[in-house]
Amino acid sequence: MTLKFKRIDSKAQLPKYATSGSACFDLSIIVDNGKNYPRSLSAVEGALTHTVSYGYDKDGAVNTDKYMITIEPHCSVAFHTGLKCEIEPGKSMKIYDRSSTGIKSALLLSNGVGVIDSDYRGEIMIALTNLSNVPRVIYSGDRVAQAEIVPIIQEDIIEVDELSDTERGESGIGSSGR
Repeated sequence: MTLKFKRIDSKAQLPKYATSGSACFDLSIIVDNGKNYPRSLSAVEGALTHTVSYGYDKDGAVNTDKYMITIEPHCSVAFHTGLKCEIEPGKSMKIYDRSSTGIKSALLLSNGVGVIDSDYRGEIMIALTNLSNVPRVIYSGDRVAQAEIVPIIQEDIIEVDELSDTERGESGIGSSGR
């Protein structure tokens, strides 16, 4: 099976599996001073959500080839990947947090889980929300999400007057025990 990707930005990195046993492939983002980050949101209207600047090399010198973005606390920024893809019919791409992004940095996907349908041909975007109380820095090229291709089942949707009974019934959250 082959998953086709098209680079629409020369800085885009093709996704890759980190190990031979990886269930998901990693997705990287592009940070570029010329890119527009239109979906930046703040919990406080009018508050600064992010700043884009140059990154630094290990010796502290400015690296004009590697931009970074600072996401302010409790703010969200939508990132470009520079990639489009073609998913075969009957499948979809699910995008999840990487544990290193979520656990170590308190950066989570803004929409929980991303879903890319097989008929979508636009750029893959990744929106991250900084849940911490401190600014978080992301560099261009950072792997911030992981994705997998999964089969989909489209059910016939009908309206009924009654649903079948079950042992659980309408018992909700916590009803099945700890």
